[in-house]
Amino acid sequence: MDTPPARPFRWLAGSAAIGLCALAAAAAPALASGSARPAQRHSDTTITLRYYSTVVSLVLVKADGTVVQQPTQAPAAGDRLEILELAYKGTHAKHAAKWSASSHTTCVFKDASAAPTCDGQTAVGGSQLVLFHTPSDGDAVVSGGTGRYAGATGTVVSKEIGNTNNSDIVVTVHLAQ
Repeated sequence: MDTPPARPFRWLAGSAAIGLCALAAAAAPALASGSARPAQRHSDTTITLRYYSTVVSLVLVKADGTVVQQPTQAPAAGDRLEILELAYKGTHAKHAAKWSASSHTTCVFKDASAAPTCDGQTAVGGSQLVLFHTPSDGDAVVSGGTGRYAGATGTVVSKEIGNTNNSDIVVTVHLAQ
């Protein structure tokens, strides 16, 4: 059972994982071929992937600048959570042995009793980058990228894995080009 202080961090890590995997999904076609390809027209192309995302670092930066490694206390207004993750193709039950994407997410707490606003970036394969945003009152969304992923949009569903900071992710990305 979740303890009250730890629960917000597992939920946030899951939210960060959502962004990580949304971004990884957008880059999957280039990875599948073994190399990045130049931008091509892909309008109406939709990609759906599954990832297992693991949190490798969770750091809380208090409003006064104090850094708390592996925080257990609930965040306060003005605090910032920094999350680093690695993602593996598959699910927690069956996934690739090597990670194929990495992510950095920053969540800012404007109010201690509300969900934070989170923004993140993910590097995949040939350094392709897609951005995501999670408003405090909604789900994470893919909000663009570079090269063939410029203008990409998407939706993400995350499921926390037990009493961990890790998540299984299902991502749907719509390529704009």
